[in-house]
Amino acid sequence: MFKKMCLLLMVVVLAVPVMVMADDQKVYKLKMADSFPLDHPAHKLALAFIDQVQQRSQGRIEIEYYPAEQLGKMKDLLRLCQGGLTDITYLAPSYYAGQIPLNTVMVLPFWTTAAEGTMIYKALLKDSPELVNELARYNVRYLGAFTTSQYDIGSVRTPITSPDSLKGLRLGSPGGIFERIAARYGIAPVAIASPEIYEATQRGVIEGNILTLPSVAGYRLHELQKHHTLGLRMGGYPSMYVINNNSFEKLPRDLQMVLLGVADGLATTFAKQWDGLNEQVAAQFEAAGITIRRIAPDERDAWDAPLEGVENEWIRDMDRRGLPGQKVYDQFKAAVEKVMAGQ
Repeated sequence: MFKKMCLLLMVVVLAVPVMVMADDQKVYKLKMADSFPLDHPAHKLALAFIDQVQQRSQGRIEIEYYPAEQLGKMKDLLRLCQGGLTDITYLAPSYYAGQIPLNTVMVLPFWTTAAEGTMIYKALLKDSPELVNELARYNVRYLGAFTTSQYDIGSVRTPITSPDSLKGLRLGSPGGIFERIAARYGIAPVAIASPEIYEATQRGVIEGNILTLPSVAGYRLHELQKHHTLGLRMGGYPSMYVINNNSFEKLPRDLQMVLLGVADGLATTFAKQWDGLNEQVAAQFEAAGITIRRIAPDERDAWDAPLEGVENEWIRDMDRRGLPGQKVYDQFKAAVEKVMAGQ
């Protein structure tokens, strides 16, 4: 009996390396979904993410990609990821203000470029467990976080020459704190999901949109809008790719690090490219006869004046929900000051 037990033990021990090696070669298949049309800059970011993940994982991660709301509407993507119907999805906190409200602190207009915003958001997610825990309640964790530049304004007919020229404009808005920012200028904001803004603008439901210039091009709104600002602070657009926690935990540690490393690196690259693209698109628009109203540094105070104290509205909104608004805002402010001082 003793000899048989020893023989069995040897078989088990010898089998372990074989099992580990087999598991190490396993291919993990993940689904990824977002809402971007195929000509949007963020769609190219998604393709780059998929390509780099496949390369760095040596083919051990395969991502099946569903862009342009193919797997579900933008408003449903968090729910789909929470339930595991997709493993990875794109989230914009401003569209999920009811579910992840504390993350909307990044919308506040205290920075300008995508590079600034992305550095601030990355720092904030590392230093603010409140933001991370908000995601965990929906069984997801972030892979990479980034922002575009702050939003600008485009109008179909009304020239934009000064803050006063914005009064009364009916503009498409992502909703939430964006509406508070817009209202400070006398704008009448209309909350519209981004996939629907072209039709709403074309039909005259709205007179223009609050968006970044690359997004204007991505949604083909330059076909309709003939006046734009550049460098205005109408609210930032934080974004992230998140993964279902169960899907993430099933991955070996090295593959988890591949996903996190690729997402983090691409976020920084995307931000730099976005800022360059902002200027490139502005030049293309001007060449096509579209008026671009650039906000010069010596005009900043005049254009920002209507925004004074807007952060207090955000804090009060969080307080009414029983959330630590002041604490998160202070964390955000510290990250802003650190990043802006280094620019």
